[in-house]
Amino acid sequence: FRGIGAVGSLVGKVEVGPPAEPLALSLRLTAAIDAARNAFTRRITDAIGGQAGAVAAALVTGKRGLISNETNDVLRAAGIYHVVSISGLHMVLAAGVVFWLVRAVLALVPVLALAWPIKKIAAGTAMLGVTAYCAFSGWDVAAERALIMTLVMLGAILVDRPALSLRNLALAAVLALAREPEALLGPSFQMSFGAVAGLIACAPLIDGRVFRTDSSSRIARSASWVAKAVVGTLATTLVAQLATAPFATYHFQTVQPFGLVGNALTLPLVSLAVMPAAVLGMLAYPFALDRPVWWLMGLAVRGMLDISAWIAGFGQANVVLPAFGTGALMLLAAALLLATLPVSRLRFLALVPAGLGVALAASPIRYDIYIDRDGAGAAVRGKDGRLVVLGRPTGFVLEQWLKADGDGRPPEAATGAAGPRCDRIGCTLTAVDGRAVALIMDKRAFAEDCARADILITRLRAPPGCAAPLIADRTFLAVRGATAIRLGTAGPEITTARGAGQPKPWQPQPASVATPATEAGSQSPNDASAADPSDPPPSENPQ
Repeated sequence: FRGIGAVGSLVGKVEVGPPAEPLALSLRLTAAIDAARNAFTRRITDAIGGQAGAVAAALVTGKRGLISNETNDVLRAAGIYHVVSISGLHMVLAAGVVFWLVRAVLALVPVLALAWPIKKIAAGTAMLGVTAYCAFSGWDVAAERALIMTLVMLGAILVDRPALSLRNLALAAVLALAREPEALLGPSFQMSFGAVAGLIACAPLIDGRVFRTDSSSRIARSASWVAKAVVGTLATTLVAQLATAPFATYHFQTVQPFGLVGNALTLPLVSLAVMPAAVLGMLAYPFALDRPVWWLMGLAVRGMLDISAWIAGFGQANVVLPAFGTGALMLLAAALLLATLPVSRLRFLALVPAGLGVALAASPIRYDIYIDRDGAGAAVRGKDGRLVVLGRPTGFVLEQWLKADGDGRPPEAATGAAGPRCDRIGCTLTAVDGRAVALIMDKRAFAEDCARADILITRLRAPPGCAAPLIADRTFLAVRGATAIRLGTAGPEITTARGAGQPKPWQPQPASVATPATEAGSQSPNDASAADPSDPPPSENPQ
């Protein structure tokens, strides 16, 4: 949106030379911080080793490049991948450790404890520490929002206000959106604020009052403390998962049924061992006393990975669900607001939009044909009801198509599926409703496929005389982008990434083209509403 962007290639040796002009102070500072992060990452991984070292380094510096895909999959299946991403959990734990250490040290001196506001001093120190930690960990969007929320909570202590309230959460949201209003539409903002809102609203229910005891017995008090800790952890995890489930499912189409177990078993390790060790290691680093701390942290991280691997071995640890629309998401979001904002029995009104949202999400629109933005590949629903790949879509694009369809197969499984008939110039396949779909890779295939195909897909320009009722060629895709088609008795319904006359701000506007006919001489209902008034009217052979 700043108008900056480029695509290019370079042939030959890459040489790094001095800049043509002096770098700005902000850029030099950013480069220095990044170099320090890289060096710190290497120090932690060298001290711990293996994937435990890679995960530990990511928890401290935010550098996740050394974590293997297998480890990422294991953490996701256990529902604890949020631990690796620098966000609210890390900010709160880092601030909490600094707050506790400073307050504990000051409390050891009676004069300071009696005469000074050591709680406020600890809160101010924690604010400085967590800000430095955010800057050192990369200052990404999720960390920045978590920092704002943490600073608001700690700032409430400085002015003698409750540190945990929806007002403070609202103030944090206002500050975050004032700087990045587009973040409202992202999963990080939605999941972060949704989880905290749910936790604040349910705090009176999960504070463990039922397990409090007035007994003088140490055994009774110890049992009460353990029960409160276990129930509090489970309840907190459950509330956070319920509050974030609509947003996580909408954006990622995955659900981890055993996430409650994974969080309950690993978060105590993270809270009591991993993050305190991370803070102590950073404090000991300037004195070269940090290697033993990293070794201890590595033991806790290995335990976390072992628990995650055990949970990932359960059947259906990672369930893929079909993508649902924004209508269901808005209803579920409204249910979350109604459940958290009122303080009376009006909260029960949340059941209405929640029920409607779940019903709408359970019956999503599933497309039968997906076409990538340049026409190099497509996925078509075959007669067995599963998507089959034509051409060569990128692995990432194919993975998103399968997830949107609720298909948990890896991309290579869909690529190697039987059904399409392919040669060097194209592929053909009979879709689920009997229509013939052709993907053309060489212009020699136009003569045959234009005559027999009902739906023709190509990255080339179709010839003017092509008789296929629906054509998605280079000209059409340049304007409309990636395309999804839903087959039905009334004709194909077309949805495109952008309507005609609605290009992305950073892309040049190609020449306007007509919408391909869904049936001979007719236009898709979806495209009719998005068409630009200046477009030429649809025809049987618009290309």
